[in-house]
Amino acid sequence: MMRNKKGFTLIELVMVISIVALLLMAIGLTTGVKENARVHAAAESVKTLRTAAESYIAAGNMTYVGITIAGLQTAAYLPATFTATGSNPWGGDYSIAADTDPNKVDISLTSVSETAASRLSALFANSASATNYSSDTWTAIF
Repeated sequence: MMRNKKGFTLIELVMVISIVALLLMAIGLTTGVKENARVHAAAESVKTLRTAAESYIAAGNMTYVGITIAGLQTAAYLPATFTATGSNPWGGDYSIAADTDPNKVDISLTSVSETAASRLSALFANSASATNYSSDTWTAIF
């Protein structure tokens, strides 16, 4: 006797649900990896800017007053290919300026999420004198 088979078996449903769950986990992991890469790319750029700022002082400048990315590129402390506008990993800008204390320099990134700002602050906890996050802008003071 032949039976008409209608619907899915329990095993088929379990298999489909398992596959969907694995795909969702893979998507979640990929998102975390991308954000981690963005944070580390931004941290490397901040380190590059800090090194350029320190070279600016080592070249005989007494304070950071007047420091700019364009000036650092002209003096060859930063590569000419470094782009400040729209180039950070979140599509925002990099900026560098003298702090209210002219013996310190502020390095800022715009369009940064609060989570990414928190991770950046943790990465620079031992080297920056302070970090700040306000209105999607993260700043480290060196």
